[in-house]
Amino acid sequence: MVCATDTQMVETVMDLPTLADNLPLPDGYRTEIIDGSLVVSPTPSYRHARIIRLCERMLERDGPEGLEALQWVTVEISQDGDRFVPDLAVFPTAVVDGEGWEGPDWLRAAEDLELAVEVVSPSSALHDWKAKTKGYARAGVPFYLVIDPRKSEIALFSEPESGTYQTVERAVPGASVHLGAPFDLDIEAAALLQ
Repeated sequence: MVCATDTQMVETVMDLPTLADNLPLPDGYRTEIIDGSLVVSPTPSYRHARIIRLCERMLERDGPEGLEALQWVTVEISQDGDRFVPDLAVFPTAVVDGEGWEGPDWLRAAEDLELAVEVVSPSSALHDWKAKTKGYARAGVPFYLVIDPRKSEIALFSEPESGTYQTVERAVPGASVHLGAPFDLDIEAAALLQ
């Protein structure tokens, strides 16, 4: 960045996390760092938010103790500094409480996630299906659930190995995917794609 002053030109260097933290945004927008690029996107629609709430309730009702589902928190992939804001992030309670964490309170390591959930919208489709799938796999996130109301489909990515998910299960209304341990529950597509 080059700034002109009355007497001289001054060049300042700003890294992406600092820029993201200080970027003035209009109401209703958020920032993420994806594949080394700063991405600004609108906040979700009501349908989008409702799908996340349904997923959150299902995990609260049927999921294991000791995990917490949080909406729209920031996670960072330590290998490359990408920062994602998953629609729903499921962490062990100790991670949420910040045990062993020395970074800022609004950020956690993606490597500590048990499950990341994204609801696809027109503005996020490419990132949710491609870049975030790769990013969560690089971080070793055991499960990544993509809910795509546009396609009436859900997809569960699992078994990350060497930066790639080895397994993907897909389901449309009338079918389900199985979320393995520690969750051990079936997720019916119809329940989330209302």
